[in-house]
Amino acid sequence: MKDLKTATDEELVEKIKNGDDKAENELFLRYKDLVTKISRGYFIVGGDIEDLIQEGMIGLYKAIKHFNNSKTASFKTFASTCIKHQIQSAVRIASSAKNQVL
Repeated sequence: MKDLKTATDEELVEKIKNGDDKAENELFLRYKDLVTKISRGYFIVGGDIEDLIQEGMIGLYKAIKHFNNSKTASFKTFASTCIKHQIQSAVRIASSAKNQVL
């Protein structure tokens, strides 16, 4: 069995789906910098970068739960898309008219 540090992202996702919490921690650590980098490209009304990073981490969590190894995209590609969509959704909700101060 491979060490978690040398396992591929796809192998870690499989371990996570089988209940391995250490694999989940490893994957979150690997992707924290990517989430931060993506988050820096956005602005949320009434929030800060930490709010965007948190949304990005939610996107990463969703990517882990919904990743399908039989598809042709790598986990990194799928995760990047999920992270961006989650952040964009949060920005859209925060800036919608119903959330504006009267």
